[in-house]
Amino acid sequence: MTIGQIAALIAAIAFVVLVIFIGIFLLQLVKNLNDVSRNLESITIDVNSLSDEVNELLTNVNDRIDQIDPVFQAAADLGTTVSEVNERAKSTGDSLKKKLDLFKKTSALSLAANLVTKPFKKKNKK
Repeated sequence: MTIGQIAALIAAIAFVVLVIFIGIFLLQLVKNLNDVSRNLESITIDVNSLSDEVNELLTNVNDRIDQIDPVFQAAADLGTTVSEVNERAKSTGDSLKKKLDLFKKTSALSLAANLVTKPFKKKNKK
């Protein structure tokens, strides 16, 4: 055997070993891809189930919101009514204060007039 033949033999053996390793690699790859495919099918089933549950939950939440909505509207209406009552109470209080101030002024003037005219009334009664 010559050196060229030995080199060719080594190259052939290396090529066979390479083909064997590539075959093993491809078999492992096919096995892993099958596992991934099975896992994806399982995940798809779980996701579909979860999606159905989420849709049901959202429908339930929307129903509850529809039930609660009138409560919030009533609270808003109550707030508006309380504001109106406060405004009316304030305006009534201001009006009463003005009338009381006017009454005090007129009472003071009336008292002063009575005090000034009192001596004259006594003289006229005699």
